[in-house]
Amino acid sequence: MGRREKPIEATEPALGRLAAWLREQREHAGLTYRQLAAQTNYHATTLQRAASGRSVPSWKVVEAVTRECGGDLKTARRKWAQANYWAHVPRPSGSRRLRAPRRVDPQQADSFADLRRAMHEMRRKADWPSLKELDRRARDKGGRLPASTLAQVLKGEAPLHKPVFLAYMEACQVREVRRTLWVEAWERTNNARTPTPVNSRTHHSEFARAMQSSSGGTSTEILFRLWVTLRNSLAAERAERAERAERAERAEEPGGRPAVAGREGTDDTPSLPV
Repeated sequence: MGRREKPIEATEPALGRLAAWLREQREHAGLTYRQLAAQTNYHATTLQRAASGRSVPSWKVVEAVTRECGGDLKTARRKWAQANYWAHVPRPSGSRRLRAPRRVDPQQADSFADLRRAMHEMRRKADWPSLKELDRRARDKGGRLPASTLAQVLKGEAPLHKPVFLAYMEACQVREVRRTLWVEAWERTNNARTPTPVNSRTHHSEFARAMQSSSGGTSTEILFRLWVTLRNSLAAERAERAERAERAERAEEPGGRPAVAGREGTDDTPSLPV
């Protein structure tokens, strides 16, 4: 009798379920890892690692194990896709959902968070190519998708520029009709993101939206930068109002009546609490 396997060490529930399912298939087939390695042409260590829960195995490994053990390929594909999704998309803090979020409709997307979720879905449909592979595909088409930049975009730590979005969709082989809809969503979202004029109310709205979505993956660093921007904007507006009031006092006429030129002392943008 072989040695007993170590407990599954998965930090993500979906990955743990995939590892447990792979172990069940091997046990039902009555095969050792060495016997399975001889039939699949994968090293026994590779097969043990796939069923350990420490990382997501490649689909080719999962497919080979499932075929040799007589398992259901549809079930294997579903479990592998769920494990791969949650390995790339951070689960909201405190959430215990077992399923991935619903797909984002390009005609209803209204935030860059929606666009990032859609990018993860595009990558899933393309069988989760690596970031280096996506960059290679983009270069073949005359574009560029640096892996470091793309990683920050997918985490929400860098802005999603239109050329990057277009190159990413092409690398993921998104159909042209769908690409057109997503470009319209990007245009709509980008226009809504940069209202004019930009003042403390604008920064307050940005900060409020980030706070509401912080549980969905917005990093603490981004929240801090938005808060600093809002604080500096409020301080600048207060200083400007104080300067206008001082100028108005100096420009008062001898009778105590303020000068009629303009509305220097008015306050159309009251300060917002932080």
